[in-house]
Amino acid sequence: MKQLAILFFILFATSAIAQDTGLIVGKILDKEMDNTPLPFANVSIKGTSNSVTSDISGMFLFENLKDGDYTLVCNFAGYETKEIKVHVDSYQPAEIKLSLEAFSLPITEVASAQNIDKKEI
Repeated sequence: MKQLAILFFILFATSAIAQDTGLIVGKILDKEMDNTPLPFANVSIKGTSNSVTSDISGMFLFENLKDGDYTLVCNFAGYETKEIKVHVDSYQPAEIKLSLEAFSLPITEVASAQNIDKKEI
């Protein structure tokens, strides 16, 4: 009976500790390519040093976050940086999908005129 009480106490204490923190699970998608996963994108929590890189399937994870509101900043070379606000609740993971758009650079036409004098030497 004593062992059962100890086991119950350990399970209760573990579940109580686990509920103090939450997590953010997300997927980064490439908007230009029909929302296919975008691997190796950088995702950070604004105002902190917490940063992760999305895996080959575009998935990322932040763990052990206190309940509250966070701003995620996502960037990838050649794509626009995007920010999104996320609410973390220790009772339910925050799940997000984020589509990034590639930069579109303006087209600039360059013309050159060259006046060549033909002189016989």
